[in-house]
Amino acid sequence: MSSPIRVLLVEDQEDLRELLADVMQGAGAEVQAAATAHAAMELLSGGYRCDVLFSDIHMPGTLSGTDLADYVKRHLPEATVILASGHPRFQLAPLPAGALFLQKPFRLNQFMDLIRHRA
Repeated sequence: MSSPIRVLLVEDQEDLRELLADVMQGAGAEVQAAATAHAAMELLSGGYRCDVLFSDIHMPGTLSGTDLADYVKRHLPEATVILASGHPRFQLAPLPAGALFLQKPFRLNQFMDLIRHRA
């Protein structure tokens, strides 16, 4: 039996964070949730290894989801990185190479299709 996919979910909107975590856990994923990129960075620098990073791009504080994605791409190159934003992609700074993009608002099946892309 294969081990569950490990997802680091970084979203500052509490309701959305809880919903996405519940959906992924229901699908058998192991989820670590963080409300800020700083909190996620603490998990990662403490040794947490994720298979998938899902992060909002615009986060409170000085670290963005893009900063977090850059860190994951450097330290966990095998991880899938999914970034989300309510802004259209053309209005955003370039994303890290290989990062997937999900436009908000999105449907749960769109979200899960990207998560399963990694599995």
